[in-house]
Amino acid sequence: MKRLSILIFLLLISLGIGFAQEAEENTITPQEEIQQQEIADEPPPVAEEAVPEEETNIPQENESISSSDAYLEDEQFIYKMNQKGDQFIKIGLMVDIPLHPATQQLKVGGSGTLGYMRFLNSNFAIGGDASFAYMTTLGKNIFTCIPLMIKAMYQFTFHKFEFPITVGIGGAFENYLDDSYFGLIIKPEFGVFYRHSPDWSFGANIGWNMMPQWTKDSSYFGVIMDIGVTARYHF
Repeated sequence: MKRLSILIFLLLISLGIGFAQEAEENTITPQEEIQQQEIADEPPPVAEEAVPEEETNIPQENESISSSDAYLEDEQFIYKMNQKGDQFIKIGLMVDIPLHPATQQLKVGGSGTLGYMRFLNSNFAIGGDASFAYMTTLGKNIFTCIPLMIKAMYQFTFHKFEFPITVGIGGAFENYLDDSYFGLIIKPEFGVFYRHSPDWSFGANIGWNMMPQWTKDSSYFGVIMDIGVTARYHF
């Protein structure tokens, strides 16, 4: 009986110690209670949405340079004063100096020219012009000539200066007193022009009008040199 009482007493003590330890573990200090309250009050973390990377068409630095170089090579533009399809109208006034016959028979006269040219490339052009020339003789008679020519021109440039070399061929109506004649005329000429603006150029030119005549009784070869100034309107 005594031993049973001791066992019951020990069992009660063990149960008391267990309850005490459990109570101690469940006991929360005021500071821990405040921390737990703060944690409970905080909103739950929001999951960050994945932001897709922006798609761009901006090339890398090396790609940009290479693409730019390729563009410049493909689209390189070289300015030329005259290009295929360019045209001009010219108006000129000349002094005519007879070389054959000499000035002892035919005095110095004058002429005017109206012409048109169109470029086939930057240097070569074709066109034509019409002129009217007159000179007086020692007997104060008048010799007139109306040349109509088609022309081919090669022109090279240096900065704003243009140097046309032209050859013309056609027919000329010649009249002296009551005599009239229509014959061949060939005219080589050379000029120097300054391109004042994209629309206008001004310069001087020199040419040689070679006019052979053939008749039943004789043949004659006349040469008249003209020196003058010319204005050209480009479009």
